[in-house]
Amino acid sequence: MKVPPLVQVLVAGAFAWGLSEGLPVWQFDGALVTVAVWIASIAGAGFLAIALNIFRIHKTTFDPLNPSKAQKLVVSGLYRITRNPMYVGMAFLLLGWCLYLGDVIAFLAIALFVVSMNHLQIKAEESALQDNFGDDYLRYTQRVRRWL
Repeated sequence: MKVPPLVQVLVAGAFAWGLSEGLPVWQFDGALVTVAVWIASIAGAGFLAIALNIFRIHKTTFDPLNPSKAQKLVVSGLYRITRNPMYVGMAFLLLGWCLYLGDVIAFLAIALFVVSMNHLQIKAEESALQDNFGDDYLRYTQRVRRWL
């Protein structure tokens, strides 16, 4: 957990831009793309805002570099449909960016983001939450998917 999620999404966004500029494959644009950019961006911002607010309400940490400091296992709201709504929000924002860039190759950055988050962030978080909350966390992981 040495690379914060915000840095990972920014790197993925830069990678998407580099791919779309340097290796264009299949470019697209139009009114429907503009609508999709807005929908993905609003969904991403919404996921982030709602997830952060739920943590605030439950008075627990949302520091991704110190998940062992979590005081409560949050399983309500968006956390009933995904264990990582903040990261889903970031992925939606990245989707909006890739749509804005207008080239199919940019979408590789979303896969890069998901893989890097799974390996560099989420596995360590899950281990810390398992240590903190034991069987309650294990049951939660059996009910709710990591992403969507």
